[in-house]
Amino acid sequence: MTIIFPQAQQAKNLDWDFACSELQTLLPEHLFQMVRRAAEMSVFVKEIFENYPHAAGGALLWHEATRDPSIKAGLTAQIMQHMVSHEYNEEQLMCQLRVIRKLHSGAIATLELTDNLPIESSSLRVSLLADCLIEAAYHWCYQFNQARFGQPSSSNNEASQMLIVAMGKLGGFELNFSSDIDLIFFYPEDGETQGEGRSIDNARFFRRLSTQLIRILDEITQDGFVFRVDMRLRPYGDSGALVMSLVQAEEYYQEQGREWERFAMIRARVITGMQQDKHQLEAIFKPFSFRRYIDYGIIDSIRNMKEMIQREVRRKKLTDNIKLGAGGIREIEFIVQSLQLIQGGRDKRLCQRNTFKVLPLLVEAKMLPQQTAEHLMEAYQFLRRLEHIIQELAEKQTQQLPELECEREIVASAMKCDSWTQLRQQLQNHQKRVNQHFNELLGEERQQALNRDDFYQSLAEGHIELAQLQKKVAEQFKRELSAEEGEAFLQKIESFLNDSGVQGLSAKGAARLKIFFPALLSTCLAHPMSQQVLTRLLKVLHAILKRTAYLELLSENPPILQHLVDLAGQSDWMVKRLSEFPILIDELLYPNSLYEPLQTSDLKAELQQALLRIDVDDEEQLLDTVRAYKQINELRVAAALLAERLSISQVSRYLTQLAEVVLQTSVEQCWRLLVRQYGVPEGLAEVPHQSGFAVIGYGKLGGVELGFGSDLDLVFLFNQPSEQLTTGNRQITNGRFYTRLAQKLIHFLSTRPNQGLLYEVDMRLRPSGSSGLLVSHIDAYRDYQLEAAWTWEHQALVRARFVAGDPCLIEAFALVRKAALAQTKKQNRLKSDVISMREKMREQLEKHAPDRVDLKQTAGGLVDIEFLAQYFALSLSDSVEVPFNMVDCLQLAQAESLIDSDECKQLIRYYRLFRNRLNENALMDKSSLCLKSEFADSLNIVQSIWQKYLPD
Repeated sequence: MTIIFPQAQQAKNLDWDFACSELQTLLPEHLFQMVRRAAEMSVFVKEIFENYPHAAGGALLWHEATRDPSIKAGLTAQIMQHMVSHEYNEEQLMCQLRVIRKLHSGAIATLELTDNLPIESSSLRVSLLADCLIEAAYHWCYQFNQARFGQPSSSNNEASQMLIVAMGKLGGFELNFSSDIDLIFFYPEDGETQGEGRSIDNARFFRRLSTQLIRILDEITQDGFVFRVDMRLRPYGDSGALVMSLVQAEEYYQEQGREWERFAMIRARVITGMQQDKHQLEAIFKPFSFRRYIDYGIIDSIRNMKEMIQREVRRKKLTDNIKLGAGGIREIEFIVQSLQLIQGGRDKRLCQRNTFKVLPLLVEAKMLPQQTAEHLMEAYQFLRRLEHIIQELAEKQTQQLPELECEREIVASAMKCDSWTQLRQQLQNHQKRVNQHFNELLGEERQQALNRDDFYQSLAEGHIELAQLQKKVAEQFKRELSAEEGEAFLQKIESFLNDSGVQGLSAKGAARLKIFFPALLSTCLAHPMSQQVLTRLLKVLHAILKRTAYLELLSENPPILQHLVDLAGQSDWMVKRLSEFPILIDELLYPNSLYEPLQTSDLKAELQQALLRIDVDDEEQLLDTVRAYKQINELRVAAALLAERLSISQVSRYLTQLAEVVLQTSVEQCWRLLVRQYGVPEGLAEVPHQSGFAVIGYGKLGGVELGFGSDLDLVFLFNQPSEQLTTGNRQITNGRFYTRLAQKLIHFLSTRPNQGLLYEVDMRLRPSGSSGLLVSHIDAYRDYQLEAAWTWEHQALVRARFVAGDPCLIEAFALVRKAALAQTKKQNRLKSDVISMREKMREQLEKHAPDRVDLKQTAGGLVDIEFLAQYFALSLSDSVEVPFNMVDCLQLAQAESLIDSDECKQLIRYYRLFRNRLNENALMDKSSLCLKSEFADSLNIVQSIWQKYLPD
């Protein structure tokens, strides 16, 4: 359906009865009755349909028939077609835009006042109408100025377009029925116009265009205005340039952007411009608002902004203001936007601009309870609909409840209430719940509770004596605190307060510590291991003293602080990780993901997403990103183990998967950096997705048995001719290329920057050990394994497998492994070689201490079971495929009748028991030494099985 717009300056009809007769002919009966009901409620609606019955009726028919997804395309087509078919001057254009806005606004108001259009749809349609009118005005202004000054051009002589950024509710497709529009203008880059007209610089061109555009939209004529335009959200506000380049924008938001602008930029949406320029501008806005590492200072910013609004409400006596008052629209927006800012850098779903769409996503992201989100959604729909109806009465920009009795009756009826009293009661119920949720977010009740109990404040300031502390603990936590424990607790507090780091805090840091420290002491004292927990957490506190964001995070989130205290009671390893890498504290915010390690596909996706956010050519940033990713995911596995959600075999599998993803990504990035320098090996020039390079994992990595702190036993192979050259400008032989690739990879994995190293790398299992080449050709590797390798090297080969690199080498390596292991089985000295190597290892590596035993290296310990599994694997018939994992080797040996069934079960049981204890020791930062009495029986059983199959 096409709307016939009245021509500019066309005479208006001023007879309502005549208009009704025209409308009755044009409209179906149900729509005609809608218009009559809406006109009785709204002088604005009546005026529109009275002045332009045919055009307004056509607009109403079109809106009723057109669904939301088709609104933008339909409006654009109709408005642009109309503009193209008429060569308007500026005055005519201004008139036409105003009439078009009124026609569509009248249709939207009619549907909404008669309860035939939900608030989500009406606010969307008002927003899309604004978009189309802004675009139409912009294109006219652009052509007008281009005719005078020529085409604005970039440095590469491409045409430049202005970027109009919609802010606020327009940016979020939630524009009020009668609202001003918040806009910011940018242009791509400096340059000059080109054409027949007088040439001027781009800045001047777009400044002229901006001024003209604002006048066309904002100026009040006899037809009113299109939209009131507010430019105060632009950089530097009213004192800033009306339009600035993208370079200037980036500099401003990186260096001078203020906290409230982070909120504003959540809804920033670019309406016009070239696609690449839009992407560039959005790449400036997104990291400014949505930060990867959480900043709970945002809560303080909300408090400050809320206080400013409340002062304004009191100053202007804005009682009954449904936007700014307690429990109003603004509080809901603050709740939603603050949670977006907190989490949006990590969860891209939350970068949505529309409040209606974000609320359900906050539930999915575990940022809001389901019931809270439902309360907020119901209140937001109610308040926004009420706001629209109030504005639709006479097209006034207001959020004040009406004072006239007649208007109150109309509003109550439109809101489907029997009376104004009923409407007020519903309004108060919504506002009360919103305000309660808002105060919970700000933590005002928690702050008040802390202020009421000044014991912990005094304790944090060092003013509490031992007797007072013992009494408080006995009363509050129903347990005794010995004099020795109490004295130690107080001494740690005193030592902390006198620390130079605490004494040298900034005013902001000291203020935040004053809030946080009492809460920390209270939570520690509630823990049965209070002294040990406090000792551990003071390490974390020292690490984050100057990072007030983390103090704010823990202050604003008592459950997170409790979570941290619980982890400190379980694992010193966890606390050390948190103190060494405070960014891991962010993970405490997400207990669901913290205790649920990712599967391989999700691990890959998470790392890929992290790399998309950085410049991968910045090697330092690349290293930091991968290391942070590794630390985070290792922490998740540790937390899940401590929570007893994973078995030791699952822990090993997760840690191995993590290592494989890190290795694969590291190989890809190192390959990319080397290829940029030297090109690719000649034989791979036509196969872009192959590298001819493989990483073989030995030991725990190969056996899918990695533990916390495990190093990686690696061997590097390649399959391209060694003497051929690479294809780049700086050509080198393939042999040198792959050697440099291996060196780069080792450096990548084992350098120690801020985020710690990725893995310790052990290359001693490569052919010829430490004296051998760093990377071997697959043919040379085969020759070595078949002709020169020792038995112990074939033992190691049992747990060797392809873990990263070019999949084309998987089969080639598997054939070498199979042939080498089959050769070992034919050797008569297999048993003696295994026994001899085990004795040498024990002599060199076993640790000793009174009443303690090295669970890994002692006789009957973990390595004895590994050697037995390898011995059985090497004893299997040639037709049997040798597995990589020690448990699988033992089970296969039992199936092949190489070991008794009960013995097999015992070895597997103790293997898992020993590995579990060693992992627990790692998490508690203990050595492999354990009480001899605790493991005496199990060690004896393993020794007896060893003596049966591998006697001394």
